[in-house]
Amino acid sequence: MHLTVPLLINPKAGSLFRSGLKVWLDEHRNDFTLVPTSSAEDLTAKARQLAEAGEPVVAAAGGDGTLMNAAQGLAGTDTALGILPCGTMNVFARELGIGSRRFDVALDAIKTGPRHKIDLFTVNDRPFLQMAGFGPDARIVKLITPRLKKLTGAASHVIVGCKVALEHHPIITVTLPGGKEIRGTQVILGNGKRYGGEAHLFANARYDDGLLDAAIIHQESMPILFEILDCMCHRGATSSNVSQFTKLCSFESCEITAEGKLDYQLDGDYAGTILPGEKAIIRRLPEKLKVCVPRVPVPNTPFEKFMAHPMVEAWRTLIRRAKEF
Repeated sequence: MHLTVPLLINPKAGSLFRSGLKVWLDEHRNDFTLVPTSSAEDLTAKARQLAEAGEPVVAAAGGDGTLMNAAQGLAGTDTALGILPCGTMNVFARELGIGSRRFDVALDAIKTGPRHKIDLFTVNDRPFLQMAGFGPDARIVKLITPRLKKLTGAASHVIVGCKVALEHHPIITVTLPGGKEIRGTQVILGNGKRYGGEAHLFANARYDDGLLDAAIIHQESMPILFEILDCMCHRGATSSNVSQFTKLCSFESCEITAEGKLDYQLDGDYAGTILPGEKAIIRRLPEKLKVCVPRVPVPNTPFEKFMAHPMVEAWRTLIRRAKEF
């Protein structure tokens, strides 16, 4: 007997058409039962209802923000999350080896792939799957308008980033368990290696080791971007390849405060602003999330092959020498 998988979907989302998912679903209508959603809260509630009804797999179509909302409803249940990645970056789907907009790979993972249990972390009780950012990267996400994102896609981050790079950024304090404090102007927390697409920011991060990896950068304006790019050029930051301006650490929980207004983002979506005197509390949830992963991860992307090219290696060396100078 052929069983269909419930698919949480926003029928009005433009990404369904831009990604080609709408056409693909028309060709695979026998594999899914569409479950329309009207908001993030509605998507979370329907995911929880389907899990309570005993569905073995609930799929969600969208980007990282949509998957985060679905995960919130499925966390701690026996229902696995299936992923049809049709967003702009699809960082979490790439982390799992599904890739971006690789719908045939995603379907195979849902039908026959193994189920992995991953960690979930929260910022002030709001969960995230892949990453959280405090500082300029969140400021960029906040300023990107829906119209600009629709017109330029991922390039919208570069366009707005040039503006944000000229702004002044408040000092952020990360307080670790035990009381140790680390200060910077940009804090990135990763539950996996990838950040901003296919690029690796953390070389050794894993989504099932119970720890968050953190990069705390103490630079001003444009050099913050250079620090992040340098980590990506090394295919992930380690203690042996970061500059003196970047501190790396891993933890289960921490607290974050700032001297001024501090924007933060969760899985690429603007999530809020911390005011002076307030704090962001980061912790790991006791519940894990079950996800469908492919039997064989998608092969290296063109970006990864490009980063391994000798000419790019030479360019990375020039950047490193310029920073040291």
